[in-house]
Amino acid sequence: MDSGVDVPPGDAGSGYYPARVIVDLDAIRANVRRLAQGAPSAAVMAVVKADGYGHGMLPVAVAALEAGATWLGTAQLDGAFALRAAGHEVPVLAWIYAPGAPFAAAIGADIDLSVPAPWALIEVIRAAREAGRPARVHLKVDTGLGRGGSFLEPWTDLLHAALAAEQRGEVRVVGVWSHLARADEQGHPGVHAQIEVFEEALRRADAAGARLEVRHLANSAATLAVPEAHYDLVRPGLAIYGLSPFAHRGAAEIGLRPAMRLEADLALVKAAPAGQGVSYGHTYTTTRETMLGVVPLGYGDGIPRHASNVGPVQVAGRRHTIAGRVCMDQFVLDLGPGGAPVAAGERAVLFGAGDDGEPTARDWADVVGTIDYEIVTRIGSRIPRVHVGSADGFGGTGVSDVTAAVEVPLPDQEATEALGRRLAGLLRAGDLVVLTGDLGAGKTTLTRGIGAGLDVRGPVASPTFIIARVHPSLVGGPDLVHVDAYRLESLDEVDALDLDASLADSVTVVEWGEGVVESLSEDRLEVSLDRPRGTGTDPGAPDPGRVARLRGTGPRWSGIDLTGTGVAVGRVGEQADPPADVR
Repeated sequence: MDSGVDVPPGDAGSGYYPARVIVDLDAIRANVRRLAQGAPSAAVMAVVKADGYGHGMLPVAVAALEAGATWLGTAQLDGAFALRAAGHEVPVLAWIYAPGAPFAAAIGADIDLSVPAPWALIEVIRAAREAGRPARVHLKVDTGLGRGGSFLEPWTDLLHAALAAEQRGEVRVVGVWSHLARADEQGHPGVHAQIEVFEEALRRADAAGARLEVRHLANSAATLAVPEAHYDLVRPGLAIYGLSPFAHRGAAEIGLRPAMRLEADLALVKAAPAGQGVSYGHTYTTTRETMLGVVPLGYGDGIPRHASNVGPVQVAGRRHTIAGRVCMDQFVLDLGPGGAPVAAGERAVLFGAGDDGEPTARDWADVVGTIDYEIVTRIGSRIPRVHVGSADGFGGTGVSDVTAAVEVPLPDQEATEALGRRLAGLLRAGDLVVLTGDLGAGKTTLTRGIGAGLDVRGPVASPTFIIARVHPSLVGGPDLVHVDAYRLESLDEVDALDLDASLADSVTVVEWGEGVVESLSEDRLEVSLDRPRGTGTDPGAPDPGRVARLRGTGPRWSGIDLTGTGVAVGRVGEQADPPADVR
């Protein structure tokens, strides 16, 4: 099946990549609704950890909330901070950290914290004192998984210590939770054994006077098949993305639709004689004259090396198997000696929903001996994510005049500034640009590029300590007003700053503006910058995980194709010939 999304040819430094991950946000919404219907007595926490299982955390979070989820779960704290920076105000739970984690910042951001052990409670209490507000904690009991949390007897001591801290105003014990080891094995007695331990933990919490908001135990499999584990809140992860948690039941059987499609454009097609060895070690040899196709994806992109000689790929409606070893950046297909001609640029589909016979993530998991969780989450960040579905799935505003959401990979600061310069070519007096993203994600760097493109007086630097700064035009064009909205209740407060510029005659760029500027104007260009944890600490180092997500909202941007910046990957379709094969 053609993806129905067009990708324009790239130019030098544009972030071009000859492959893409296409994520169907409508499928995400449908899956969340299906899960909510399966657990009608419980609220739904959409688990968006690991960058939304590789699908893109922020777009997935919006789609899940639109479909009825009321909580978000991230595992790692950096994901929780990113959700808050993107303006999400729903409860967010994080549960994986080590001693020394930034608990005070998490408490200040109103992030719920799992507390699995006494050391964690001690550090969270200390951080709550520093933050000047109580921490919202969920006490994790190990009911039999043998992983996170405390076993029942030491957990009971942890419970009493937490309730004592609650009496002192240091924490608020809002939840008790655990995780199931074998919910995907329907009818396994271990599931009910864990439920019995969980029930005992709840009895002890009730006897100790805990005033819980939520009790939660169910993962995807339990949400679908163990109603007695639903309690107040269910935590589906894999099923949100349309993948079945059960080994012997496919997604369609349980009413789910896979949301991810991975495809690439053949970089080379050539004739090969019989007896030709293929790829490193010649573990595959042609048996007749044939055509070989080079797919520009490899284990550097997350393609399992174990898929050598077994991975399924569809080209021109026919399935083929990887020929020879998967390399870091490419692998080879034996396309056969005859049939319809296939040329460079032909689309190769590694996996998708299976609608037209293309392989699925489950097919890949089966042949390499793993689970489909791993297949989708390991797909590398250097492959652009293209999110399709209804237009308001990116920001959830419900405004009809919106452009298609566009993603732009930003491997370094130079690429971020280059994007800003290109965006400046679309901007005019009175335009509003809203920037969101983590600290250090590149908001000021992008603004610096916009300033360069507008030819304004520099230098453009963060306005954090002065709230707003005016950069006059040097060429008679619009001025640049650079605003830090972190401490503002509304952008209306900027008027009180007595700036030497009118917003109507300027391009206004607002950092941390989501949730602040919406009432000011229905017309705005929204740019969300995603900077994964640990990147960008060295200004000269590559930052392969950084992406910008662009969307225009309101009549001003209606019909404007943001892919015209020359850097975006947005609608996928025909493409210029990819580069010749280079090892």
